[in-house]
Amino acid sequence: MDITKLTTKEFKRIMKLLRKKETLERKLGQLERSVAKVVGAGASAVARGANRIARGRSSRRSTGKKFNRRGGLRKVILEQLGRAGKTGVKIKDLANKMNIQRQRLDTWFYQNLKKVSGLRKVGPGHYHLRG
Repeated sequence: MDITKLTTKEFKRIMKLLRKKETLERKLGQLERSVAKVVGAGASAVARGANRIARGRSSRRSTGKKFNRRGGLRKVILEQLGRAGKTGVKIKDLANKMNIQRQRLDTWFYQNLKKVSGLRKVGPGHYHLRG
């Protein structure tokens, strides 16, 4: 929407909607305060959370899967490499598939390239498992 091409009618409509929004926000604030008085201080935190949800704030992206057991990540990576076959798999694709941070996989492959027999680097960020 180009602001310079607004007609006066459209501008007046926008101003009217903005005023209505401000009055509704004031009423919402009054309602939150009255709920807090009735229920206690904890209710305002709940109201703020509800307000945040209503405004549509996105939640944080999860940092990835947690592997509790020692060697859990290794087991999953080798399983995925086995499924990929001769073509192998790229770290970026593997990170998206497993919901793990790419940097974590980069580090794992760097540290385990010589330790895991059959693990070979095909290209930049591209690995496959022989045998």
